[in-house]
Amino acid sequence: MKKLSYLLVGLLFFGGCSYKNESIALESHKVEYRGEKLKTAQKIHIALVRDTRTDKRTIGQVMEGDKKAEILYSDVDFAKKYEEGLVYALNIAGFNANASKEDAVKVIEVYIDNIDITQSYDTFDKNVKGSISIRVISKQGNTTTTSEFKEQSSAWQSKSYSSKDLEPFLYMLYSDSINRIVAKLADAKTF
Repeated sequence: MKKLSYLLVGLLFFGGCSYKNESIALESHKVEYRGEKLKTAQKIHIALVRDTRTDKRTIGQVMEGDKKAEILYSDVDFAKKYEEGLVYALNIAGFNANASKEDAVKVIEVYIDNIDITQSYDTFDKNVKGSISIRVISKQGNTTTTSEFKEQSSAWQSKSYSSKDLEPFLYMLYSDSINRIVAKLADAKTF
């Protein structure tokens, strides 16, 4: 009985001290667009937003030295969340992002090619590094333009092995990449 008591106390102690790697939920995007605004409204149609990553669940890793200590993951439909944020920012910039394909001046396709966040505890400096790679195909009349956007950032964050703790960092990457895309779309001379 005494051994059973020690076993229960040990299980409670170690069970209480363990961590749970929670998935990133990623709140709905309400991107604060900071770029140029159109002087006259322009109709734009988002034909599709597609996540082209082979592993749509994994978004990075926590490293301890050169070993992966934990995989960072999310169960979010990134294409849907990205489209929500993009539509919101386009509307702020003066586009009509709800135009039909026939009425639109520009038709765009957005591809999420890569999301990678790496957290490392080998340094006291910026220990979280992340990037998101987006490809945008813009069609205007007979002209098709393909642009690639790679948003990169780094920050310091306290030690954690939970994906959920990196949600603000991922949200910042998403917001910054959406801002860059919308700013480029608003500059009709370049895109």
